[in-house]
Order: sequence, then structure tokens, then C-alpha cells
Amino acid sequence: MKLYLRLYKTLLHLNFANLLAYRVNFTTNIVSSVSWGLFSIISIILVTGKANSMFGWRRDEILLLTAIYSVLIGVFHMLFSKNFERFSNLVYYGQLDSLLVKPIDSQFLVSFWLINYTSIFRILLGAAYTFYLLYAYHMAVSLGAVMGFISLLAIGLTLLYSVWFLCVTLTIWFPRLTNIVFFMYSVSGLTRYPQEMYRQLASYVFLFLMPITLIVTTPTKALVQRLSLAEAIMLIGFAFTLFYASRKFWKFALRYYTSASS
Repeated sequence: MKLYLRLYKTLLHLNFANLLAYRVNFTTNIVSSVSWGLFSIISIILVTGKANSMFGWRRDEILLLTAIYSVLIGVFHMLFSKNFERFSNLVYYGQLDSLLVKPIDSQFLVSFWLINYTSIFRILLGAAYTFYLLYAYHMAVSLGAVMGFISLLAIGLTLLYSVWFLCVTLTIWFPRLTNIVFFMYSVSGLTRYPQEMYRQLASYVFLFLMPITLIVTTPTKALVQRLSLAEAIMLIGFAFTLFYASRKFWKFALRYYTSASS
């Protein structure tokens, strides 16, 4: 564990140094990150402008859901997005070879090699809006609710990562399947809406989307103290099951990887 912490600390320093070397790109990415965060918040404000409640959620709770989505997706973009975006190139150009020969878990390396620091601003935007909503709407939260919220948010992040990793692992067989990243961005966007909204869909579609719909909805319900034990168990169960599946699927896929030297 200490080895991985030291390695990740080194990666943090290297990525930060690279960030300072390209300051124009840094500024552009900040504007892009904040703009997407503002767009998601403003759009839901407009959509819910004339409604006091939707799908069993009060308007203030839906706004809070969007704010928490901005925090979670910001963390996801900071830690994982760039790594998933370059995954097909690692396979297609044989760059994965250099990672596989290192005495470090290969899934760790392909998942954490790049850090997108500019997404911190989207996290801060979402966090600031969350605090504003809690204050403006006088939402009472307890210490236990906050602890449960933070824990479930981390578990939700694990679930989102696992779903992404399972899908991008397919590029081991189909290196030019770059569209899968754009598809997964669309799938990730589904997490910002209440789970109850998807119950209007056909049952088989809802069952397929269920893990995704729990990612942000569950920790938000924990914060406003309306979470059921069954929902918490489902999120935890899906997260650990799919993370385990992503590990197994990755190791299985590597058996079929053809290195650049082959």
C-alpha cells in the first residue's frame, strides 16, 4: 500500500508540473470545466422553474441532486476521465506494453496515470452550490447524515469507475472503439436525475440502468435523511460486485492483448 501511495504522490507532482508547462491549455480547461458545471446547474433550474416537485422529489432536493452530481462527476473527471480517453491509444499503439512490464498492478497504472487538476474548479462549484442550497432552503442535516453521505458518495464513485472500466476494457479486442468513451459520458449524465424518473421506462430498461441511477441519488437521499436501508445495500452491492467484475474482466482481457512486439 505504501508503494502505491508513493507512486501516486509522484504522479500528482508530475501531472502538476505538466499543467504548469501548458498554462494556456490550463486556462482553457478551467473555463470548459466551470462552463459544464454551470450548464448542468442552470439547465435544471430552468427545467424545474415551474414545478414544486417531480417524481416524488421536491424542487430543492432536485437542485441539491444536481449540485452533488457536479461534485461527484468533477472528482471522476479529475481522477479517471483522461485515463479512459487515452485507453484506446494505449492498446492501438502498443503503449500498454510499457505499463504491463512494470512491477505495479496494471489496472492501477492505466486508471491513475493522468490527473486532470482543472476539474477541481467544477468540484468547488458543486460544493459551493450544495452549501448554498442547504442554507437557503434550511435543510436540516445531522453529523450522521453527512458521514453517510460522504461514504456513499465514495461508493458511488467506485461504482461509476467500475462501469466505465468494464466498458473501456472492450478496447483490448476493439482498439478503434473510441466512441465508447463518448457513449459512457452520455451514460454518466444519466446519474444527475432522480432514480424514480427511470421507473417510467420499460422494466428491462430500468433494470439495466439501475446501477447507474443509484450513484448520485443514494448519497443525496442520505444527506436529506430519506434513504432506505435497501437502497444503501443495493448501491454497496452493485459497487463491490462490479468492481470485482472489472478486476476479473481486465485480467481475462489481457490474455487476448497482442503487444506491439508480437
